[in-house]
Amino acid sequence: MNTAELLNDNFRFEISESSNKYHIKLIGIIDENADLSSLVSCKNKPIVFNFKEVSSVNSCGIRTWVNFMKELNNSSIEFVDCPPTIVRQMNMVPSFLGKANVISVYVPYVCDACEHEHQELTQIKDYKSGTPVAESLKCPNCSSEEMEIDGNVKQYFAFVK
Repeated sequence: MNTAELLNDNFRFEISESSNKYHIKLIGIIDENADLSSLVSCKNKPIVFNFKEVSSVNSCGIRTWVNFMKELNNSSIEFVDCPPTIVRQMNMVPSFLGKANVISVYVPYVCDACEHEHQELTQIKDYKSGTPVAESLKCPNCSSEEMEIDGNVKQYFAFVK
């Protein structure tokens, strides 16, 4: 099964099914117009939500998402490819995460030399096992060695239990 649904001009999702799981790719802005109700029918199998292409979440979108997660109640849920906008919500609103298991997040970096922003995918299992998150990276834009994490690592990963 492979389906895509345009919910409004700012938000859509794509569903695929493999290995007895639903893979749901969320795209755009989660706001008051993001109707997630059709996804409740996926709760009979494990669900993997991919947030890579979610550009923002507003306060009404947070409420919409939290209520949606409640409807999924005891479903097995994983979050993958969470950009900083989603990580901020998981840290500020614990019910945004619900009972989901976070698999991977993008860590934001900014270059001191050219102000280029970059995100590096990090596996939560590595972070939990004590593998340190790189404090700095080589900038892909200007090759400077001064690209540093944008914020505090411990605060960024506060959602990790």
